Amino acid sequence: MKKRSIRTIYQLIALIAVVFAISSCSDQFYNQQNGELITPDQHYKSATDATVSMNGAFVPLQNVIPNLIMIDGLRSDLMDVRPNADLYFKAINDQSFTLDNPYLDPSDYYKVIINVNEVLANIDKISKADKNFDSIMSHSYKGAMIGLRTWSYFNLVRLYGEAAWIDGNLATLPTGMKQTILSKDVMIDTLISQIKPYIYNNAATKEYVELRLSPLMNTKALLGEMYLEKNDYVNAIFYLKAACESYGNDVKILKVDKAYAKDGWKTIFNSAESQNTENISVIPFYSTEKQFNPLPKWMMSSVDYMVKPSQLLVDSFKTQKPALGKGGDIYRGMAVTFDTTSTGETFISKYSIDKGQPYSTDIILSRAADLHLMLAEALNRSGDSKTALILMNAGWAGESKKPAAWAKWSGNIGIRGRASLKSKIVPDSVNHVLLTGIARTEYVEDMIMNERALELAFEGKRWNDLVRVALRRGNPEYLADKVAAKFSDPSQAAAIKSKLMVQANWYLPYKK
Repeated sequence: MKKRSIRTIYQLIALIAVVFAISSCSDQFYNQQNGELITPDQHYKSATDATVSMNGAFVPLQNVIPNLIMIDGLRSDLMDVRPNADLYFKAINDQSFTLDNPYLDPSDYYKVIINVNEVLANIDKISKADKNFDSIMSHSYKGAMIGLRTWSYFNLVRLYGEAAWIDGNLATLPTGMKQTILSKDVMIDTLISQIKPYIYNNAATKEYVELRLSPLMNTKALLGEMYLEKNDYVNAIFYLKAACESYGNDVKILKVDKAYAKDGWKTIFNSAESQNTENISVIPFYSTEKQFNPLPKWMMSSVDYMVKPSQLLVDSFKTQKPALGKGGDIYRGMAVTFDTTSTGETFISKYSIDKGQPYSTDIILSRAADLHLMLAEALNRSGDSKTALILMNAGWAGESKKPAAWAKWSGNIGIRGRASLKSKIVPDSVNHVLLTGIARTEYVEDMIMNERALELAFEGKRWNDLVRVALRRGNPEYLADKVAAKFSDPSQAAAIKSKLMVQANWYLPYKK
């Protein structure tokens, strides 16, 4: 039975509390929308008002995240359509995009950004009205808001290749105002410079800590991921590791330990917002309050059942080697990430693990395993494939000696270790370069990407992973081959590969 948290109470009232003082302008990159308005002078009088406004800024993500997961799955090699899928899902699966496709609408990302800007423009008023809202609290709230805005912009440029920048914490946009469009690279540099001042370093303990305000983007993790996107592996390692080692008010360690091992793995997704030793940022849903997660409707065999896991993914789960015995990836695969109907057809079950309230299933934005595998990716690219494989495989708990830098990771059992799978190793034939000419680094990177596909299936990560690696290698065929391989029809596979060999086709269109 899913329990209501105070976070959800805030969300129910936040659409009224947060000001949407903007006019309609449908032909822009985003659609502006009026809400139920109260003026800032009626609000922003206490720390409670700050929390209500902050949580309210997250509300549009209930629309954003399900669509993001569908775009990710259908564009990548993880998901396929069924015959009864609607025309829009079929088009996404075919890498064919029109401006009327509702799942591709970027406007909700901009609603988040506008909400954040409104809060940032007014939050300093609380310090004057509430003596308990001191400079530390103000800084923490601003950091949480800028983290959310950063996440929104970062995903916009990864999806669309560029985004409209709303300067100066502007919460209103006069009709006809000229937009500043930033490219992906320029946007990421801009976002890094904005978020860095909110990465707090406790000089006494050398801990990079943050006040954990729920719901919250882990700013260190977000910064590390942006550096990874830039192929700046030194900074990516530093901030991703710091994100794992100093999470929340009590500086807990996100170390992928026994808490969710074996059969416990599936509980990560059952009332996900309460599983906070694994899950960092979660968008909650409550069907009893008319906050429906639409993913089960699209995925479950008993409802619309428009999409299914690709056979490639199913086969990958089935061919994993368990630590003991036979059976494939038994803790993450069959009956967890996917299941079968009475007729043997597969369906995605990750968002219906809670059999009683599937439409209340929370959606995870960020969790410990994601950080660990990104950290492994950065370590491998920096030349430390040994540590990368330790994190991916059996973790530091399986090592007799740990370097001082990893002293805190004693309980870490690794991504595959937690799923009770055999460790993946680099064959003896691979020293520095394989006979085929594939660099050892890329060989290990391929293993990490395959592991991310299994661990994070249908969590909105795969398409960005494929694009990131293809760009890094300067090899569009890497992405094109991966996606084309899910199509059983050779002519369809060839057509998809041809489209994806053109880098411009990796990004979605938008109204200009």
